[in-house]
Amino acid sequence: MIFPGGHDAVQLRIVRWDALEEAVKILPPTPPTELFERFLHWTDR
Repeated sequence: MIFPGGHDAVQLRIVRWDALEEAVKILPPTPPTELFERFLHWTDR
């Protein structure tokens, strides 16, 4: 499956993982498991 912007599903997950790594730096302290659950939710679309 190709997503808007030319990303396939794997590329989109990589881009979102990078965004999650950046977000962790500015989010209030959050358990890693919760952040990973958010990541899975974001990439399940």
